[in-house]
Amino acid sequence: MTKRLLFKRFLANPGVVGALWPSSSALCREITAEINLGQARSIAELGPGTGVITDEILSVRNPQAQFIIVELDSKMFHSLKQRHPDLQVVNDSAENLPEIMKTAAITHFDAVVSGLPWAIFPARQQARMLRVILNSLREGGYFTTFAYLQGLVLPAGQRFKKLLKKTFSEVALSRIVWGNVPPAIVYRCRK
Repeated sequence: MTKRLLFKRFLANPGVVGALWPSSSALCREITAEINLGQARSIAELGPGTGVITDEILSVRNPQAQFIIVELDSKMFHSLKQRHPDLQVVNDSAENLPEIMKTAAITHFDAVVSGLPWAIFPARQQARMLRVILNSLREGGYFTTFAYLQGLVLPAGQRFKKLLKKTFSEVALSRIVWGNVPPAIVYRCRK
């Protein structure tokens, strides 16, 4: 069901939904690794899509951590709410993270995990959203996201990598996740 929903949403709205296929379990494990989710007190997931990364976060996070999920696509939002009625799922843009945090009484996140389709965002939107994410993190907090391998050599992929290095004090790349369709890498960024 989740594969079909994601494919339909991509066809209906390719400017918002950037993937044709859910992330593999290998990519889900990689994006949640080495960012201290087990010790985090507050976590945000931006652009969860079908929720496969959400499920991985749930399996490794501190059960007492406040966990907020932000999904813009209304059909995916409703699907996530139905699957996880006990979680705080918000139907909004990641750009509105400051207001979402205020409503949830969160001052900073320990970790922000993103499945957002960065490659389809214009440069100004990328920069604006990364500033919002940076400001939402506590000092030493982590931001993690992924990029498809073929996109890394394109101008938008190069621009995004430079922007990450300009925005965060530490940026590390994971090994290539060959088991994903298409293969991907994870960026682990630290404030």
